[in-house]
Amino acid sequence: MRELRVGFESALDFWRAARIAAPGRIVEVPEGKIYGARELSLSEQVSLACNLCNTEPPLDVVVPRADARINSERVNSHVWSGPLSEKHLVPLGDGVLVCRPAPMFLQLATVMDEIDLARVGYELCGTYALDADSERGFVDGIPPLVDIAELSAYARSAMALGIRGAARAMRALDIMAGGSDSPRETDVAVFLASTRLCGGAGVPGFRMNVSISLPEELAEVLGQRTARPDFSWPDGTVGEYDSDEYHRDPVARARDERKRRAYQAVGLDCVTMTRGTFRSNAELDLFVTDLEASLGLHRNPPNERMLAARRRLRERLFGPEEISSAIRVLRD
Repeated sequence: MRELRVGFESALDFWRAARIAAPGRIVEVPEGKIYGARELSLSEQVSLACNLCNTEPPLDVVVPRADARINSERVNSHVWSGPLSEKHLVPLGDGVLVCRPAPMFLQLATVMDEIDLARVGYELCGTYALDADSERGFVDGIPPLVDIAELSAYARSAMALGIRGAARAMRALDIMAGGSDSPRETDVAVFLASTRLCGGAGVPGFRMNVSISLPEELAEVLGQRTARPDFSWPDGTVGEYDSDEYHRDPVARARDERKRRAYQAVGLDCVTMTRGTFRSNAELDLFVTDLEASLGLHRNPPNERMLAARRRLRERLFGPEEISSAIRVLRD
């Protein structure tokens, strides 16, 4: 039977659907058709694969050689020379197989830059999946699909073999961390971890959403035994992102203040980020300076090239600058 090895963006569609779908939903045949034991036509097989992967044609498939390309307008054939053994594929039935996350991640490195690739990586290693049908655009509270160690091991093997995309994948992995809870946390993390030359804060090495035990006496006062900062660095700095600072009620403000006191009580310095931090170039510059001081970093001021790169990355990740935010910072 002909094999369709689904990879690239079509495989990403599959894994997103697999993480958020009810059991069995993604393995139904299209339009209720039952094909029985006969061999499917190419058109039927592609329709089946698109249904199983929750994707639209053209279907991305990987082939070992140029002469193995599939001649169909409904298929995008990608010549792929990276490792792709049985352990790297998940069979879905009727000759349809999908690449596991590690080879898929490397395949995406050939069509995405480091920033977009890292964003995908944060999603795969985080606790959410993008979902266009969701009101928020994503579903959270789901287990990570893969860990960074597995992605790194495959990328290193591909690098040793000289596979295209491996170097870019390794650069994306350098700015990745596991445990992101949302796309917004991912964008903040990408900015924090990216190098200053690329427009980021250049402060990787953090962990995300890892619980910190509180002393017994503090736990009794606060009514909680642990704190869970969005970002935590080994030196004792933690970072909290408050996305709704414009609409926070007194209860939320009191909760945030309790968290800050808890961090201080255990010797941690808490830096706070808000939506406004990333919607103003001037406010972002001030935040980076404060973060560097908290981390004990002594650096030369960013040059014009670095600042220009920061403006571009900020806009790419967080959207156009809010003029009102910029004016407010300049007046303060």
